[in-house]
Amino acid sequence: MDIRQQGVIRFEPGIIEKEGIYFHTASAFAQQHLFYGLWGARYLCSAPYSVRRKHLNAFLMFYIHSGEMQFTYRDQTFTASADDIVLIDCNFPHHYYTKREAQFSWFHFHGNASQAYCDLLWKNNGALFSKQYGLEKDFQKIMQMLPLDANADDRMSVVIHHILSSLNTQGHAAHNVSPQIQAAKNWMDEHFHENIQIEEVAAQVSLSRFYFSRRFREETGLSPHEYLLNLRLSYAKLQLSESDDSIEEIAYDCAFCSASNLIRAFKKSTGLTPYQFRKTVFITTH
Repeated sequence: MDIRQQGVIRFEPGIIEKEGIYFHTASAFAQQHLFYGLWGARYLCSAPYSVRRKHLNAFLMFYIHSGEMQFTYRDQTFTASADDIVLIDCNFPHHYYTKREAQFSWFHFHGNASQAYCDLLWKNNGALFSKQYGLEKDFQKIMQMLPLDANADDRMSVVIHHILSSLNTQGHAAHNVSPQIQAAKNWMDEHFHENIQIEEVAAQVSLSRFYFSRRFREETGLSPHEYLLNLRLSYAKLQLSESDDSIEEIAYDCAFCSASNLIRAFKKSTGLTPYQFRKTVFITTH
C-alpha cells in the first residue's frame, strides 16, 4: 500500500478550516540523499478532532500556532501549546487530539538522517520542544514548497535540516546540563592545561567521583575523561595550526605528559598523527 494511503485520514471530524493537504513527490536523488517532505497542511480544529495510528514509516512534525493539542506517544502523555513543536516517529503508536479550538501546521517527512535525528532528539529532549518562536517561518516555507515539483527538493531539505538542527541545539542545551555539571565543565575549561584528576573536578562541585561521573555522562553524553580529552585535543589542534611549537611542547602545554601520549590520542581521535594534521592544515590554509 502506498504510504499516502496509509497515512492520510479522509474526512477527519473536527476540522473547522484547513490549508492543504499539500503533497510532494521527491526525486530519487532526494529520497536517497536529502531530507524531503511527504505531505502537510495547516488546520484549525476543535473536538472531536483525533488521530490514532499504530504505525507509519514516516516522521511527523507539528507547530502549534494557537490553542492546545494533546499527545500520547511512546508511553508519554503531554500537552503542546502555542509556539511549541512536537516531533513524532510514526513507526511508534501515537495519538493526538484537541479538546478545544487549536490551530497548527503539520508535515510528514523522511530521508537522509531522519531516523538518526529523531532518535537523538528523543533521547536528549523527548518529543515536545517548547516555545520555538523562531521556527514558525520554517513551517510556513515547508507549506509553500510541498506543492512544488522536485526542483524544490534542495531548498526543502535545507529547511527541514534547519528545524531539526535548531531543535537539537536548543533542546540539548535546555535539557541536559544542570548548573552543577556546567560548573564542572567551566572548571575543566579553565584547568585542562594542568594534570588534573577526575576526583579534583568532582570535588569542585561537591560530588563523589562515582556520582559525578554518572551525572556528567547522563547530562553531556560524555564521560568527564572524554570531555577533558576533547578539550586537550582541541587545544593541540589549535597549536598545531597556529604555532611552530614542537609536538613535545604542545604535549606538555595540554597535559599529555609526553609526545607519545599526544600522538597516540591524536591519531585515535582524528586518524592522523599531529605531524600529518599540521601538514594538512598548512597546505589547505596557506
